[in-house]
Amino acid sequence: MIRCVIIDDEPLARQLIESHVRQVHSLQLIASCETAMDAFELLHKEQIDLLFLDIQMPGINGLNFLRSRKDPPSVIFTTAFSQYAVDAFELEAIDYLLKPVTFERFIKAVQKVGIAKEGSNNSPYGIDDSDAIFLKVEKRLLRISHADIYYVEALGDYIKVITMQGTHISYSSLNKIISLLPERQFLRIHKSYVINLRHIRFLEGNLVRILDKELPVGVTYKEILYKRLGQE
Repeated sequence: MIRCVIIDDEPLARQLIESHVRQVHSLQLIASCETAMDAFELLHKEQIDLLFLDIQMPGINGLNFLRSRKDPPSVIFTTAFSQYAVDAFELEAIDYLLKPVTFERFIKAVQKVGIAKEGSNNSPYGIDDSDAIFLKVEKRLLRISHADIYYVEALGDYIKVITMQGTHISYSSLNKIISLLPERQFLRIHKSYVINLRHIRFLEGNLVRILDKELPVGVTYKEILYKRLGQE
């Protein structure tokens, strides 16, 4: 169990992170604080493993608060400002999340905490998520193994994920799902398609065959695809 504290002066931002925390059974929320000073005494009394820490707050900001700690917990910064990223990582932050923090991005950051703490690819969920993604479909969060994904197709503001278990529609983008998938296994071949290289049946011209579907290969992606397949 990872004991965590949220420190953020914005009520809506705190509520969002609190909601994300509640969906991860291995995270235990100890407190949700409005300022760094509210958390100061708590860190002396309680064993805390992880801080979700805002940067721009009244009084002491998140960066200076972290600098003031001799032996701080792991930290994931949550902020609306991108310009502090270098400072954050110099302070050995686990991750740097820009608001509003999506649940998918939150999961990815928390997984890094598990890796840092255990020195392995064990997930903080108590299961091995190194070979899977979580996909939000309607009101459910589905766990889908990388190996089960054939390809992903863009559908406007949505994506269609074709898997061994069926087809799933999710409100997301190709860029977002690419960030969650392993580069060694998945490749974008077109502005509308990402494929699992392990499920290619054959290539012919500017087409890739996966299952019974022929997918187009964009001109800008063709050279990269052939290189990945050892056909330079």
